[in-house]
Amino acid sequence: MLELNKIYNIDCLDGMKQIPNNYIDLVVTDPPYLISYKTKHRKDKNHDFCSEIKNDNNPKLISLYIYELNRIMKNNTAGYMFCSFDKINFFKQELEKYFNIKNMIIWVKNNWTAGDLYAQFGKQYEIILLFNKGRKKFNGKRITDIWNFNRKVGEYQYHQNQKPEDLIRQCIEKHSDEKDIIFDGFMGSGTTAFIAKQLNRNFIGFELEKKYVYIANKRLQQINLKDFFTK
Repeated sequence: MLELNKIYNIDCLDGMKQIPNNYIDLVVTDPPYLISYKTKHRKDKNHDFCSEIKNDNNPKLISLYIYELNRIMKNNTAGYMFCSFDKINFFKQELEKYFNIKNMIIWVKNNWTAGDLYAQFGKQYEIILLFNKGRKKFNGKRITDIWNFNRKVGEYQYHQNQKPEDLIRQCIEKHSDEKDIIFDGFMGSGTTAFIAKQLNRNFIGFELEKKYVYIANKRLQQINLKDFFTK
């Protein structure tokens, strides 16, 4: 049995085998988009963000991951899964094997991608699939499926695909309560855990790259230090 409020440096599928059936209250997850992503527009080509995301060309991983999500989630719970328009059909088809897709949320960012500068318009959004195992009512007032949040940049961007804290906060607040268990199998720099901790939720997460586990734990320590000095 895994400890709560810990990010494990292991493969998500291996880790999920240690989670009991019907255990998780909410999933907020940002898996590889299956597009072999790496930035080509940094001057420093040795920068970590110029490296290809691990498992970003492995659809079998996503299929098995979604299968395991269905097993570990409680009945009548929700999940948020980030993906790109490039592979939206695959992600939808895999999720629909087990879940009810409730929304295709459009996250509008404050910038757009480079891509093919002369044959493709700049992409200014990413997709978030809201899915239910059973039916999960949201908290608070109803909002639209168009979300506007600025992407992370500069010194506060720890991971090339890091999601904004306010966006993740909205996901967690809308579909969980205090003391619930939030799961993310691709923690990256730990934003899901960071916000879960701030909102007095529990979390379980996995991340394959040691450097990001270290970064995530440093971020979590900031919350603990703040609590220490304000008590």
